[in-house]
Amino acid sequence: MVKDDFDWKIIQLLQNNSRLSYAKIGREINLSPSAVAERVQRLEEENVIEKHITIINPKEIGYSLSAYITMGFNDNGYKPFLKTIDQFSEIVDCSMITGKDCLIMKVILKNNAHLENLIDRLCKFGNPTTSIVLSEVLNNGSIKIP
Repeated sequence: MVKDDFDWKIIQLLQNNSRLSYAKIGREINLSPSAVAERVQRLEEENVIEKHITIINPKEIGYSLSAYITMGFNDNGYKPFLKTIDQFSEIVDCSMITGKDCLIMKVILKNNAHLENLIDRLCKFGNPTTSIVLSEVLNNGSIKIP
């Protein structure tokens, strides 16, 4: 659990750059490196900090198309899809939603042909509806300090 402003400041700094050293964080917020390390360890143990990741620019590795796909499922398509979702490397995010569809997925693809292939594979499970991303307005993935 986040206990005080120091925790929030540590979280904010790590969200912006998870490679910051404890010494650098400590200098920013006036705590010793060991105090920062103890707080980070506690935040990790409490699952406030779930993991440290590297965010890749998909366009720089040949994936120039992104889209959101919602899925409504056939009578028996939902559970089989969930069992095989790991086989869809294009899916980078998936959430259960309310409304006429059950899931929304963010997908990263090389091109339109790649998208068409993915849609064909998804149709085995249900009815995908696709919205292609024209540009990202905001994608920082961080939680703002209250």
